[in-house]
Amino acid sequence: MRLNAARLGAITAAYLTYGQTLDMRTNDLADYHFDLPVAGHSRSSFGRRSVDAETGEVVPYLPGEPASITWSTDCAQLCLMVERRPLEQRLSAMLARRVDRIGFVTAPQRGVLEILAPFLHEFEGPGLLRRHPLAASTLEQLLLDGLLLTLQHDFREEVETHHHIPPGPVRRAVEMLEERPGEPWTTTTLAAAVAVSVRALQAGFRRYAGVSPTTYLRNVRLSRVHEELTAAVPGLTVTDIAVSWGFVHLGRFAGSYRQRFGESPSETLGRNRRR
Repeated sequence: MRLNAARLGAITAAYLTYGQTLDMRTNDLADYHFDLPVAGHSRSSFGRRSVDAETGEVVPYLPGEPASITWSTDCAQLCLMVERRPLEQRLSAMLARRVDRIGFVTAPQRGVLEILAPFLHEFEGPGLLRRHPLAASTLEQLLLDGLLLTLQHDFREEVETHHHIPPGPVRRAVEMLEERPGEPWTTTTLAAAVAVSVRALQAGFRRYAGVSPTTYLRNVRLSRVHEELTAAVPGLTVTDIAVSWGFVHLGRFAGSYRQRFGESPSETLGRNRRR
């Protein structure tokens, strides 16, 4: 057996392989689990119904619902355990109402591997993001949102419904982003803060601000990074400053910075250190 695991807030990820055919049963799960073969295949049985998952397909397992799982000899899986309460709170914030249980469709689904990419990079790398609370919290919330927006479940249609709101909530959300850009905002937490649904806030931002909430926050944080690079504090690097402001994709950060300020972050830092 080979096991490698890492934890990020409410999410625990493990790479697991046994090297032999294996039958197991889940009993009395307290949290949500998502198993994704990255090699080989698996078969999951829920009562009399069985489903086969191939490489890149994830199968959800729900709290309180036992299942039997058979791994092929060559099967290697990325197994996610997501704490129940934080995930249900995220969905509650999206819908602006309480959700006590999420009925994920217990069938093979695709798309999860893409949203896990930044976490897997951190999992295999030097752990830079875990040393910066804002970046770690942002990544955790992006993963929770990604699961809720990617996988099929009994609230998926409601999540995707668009609503219209007056400018007031958007104005309050903008003030929060401008005054407290260092908080681990996501569209979900911002929508909860102004008491509207996620989709309603997204539609309101597009209508009244011309950009999405995520883009607006990114622009505010880019400005803060630019200010710190311009100050040229001795000992700080571009990576230190970018990650401290929640930029977990450094390549995308550099591209966005150049597009906004007409030069690379290192050029800003270098120019001001030569003063």
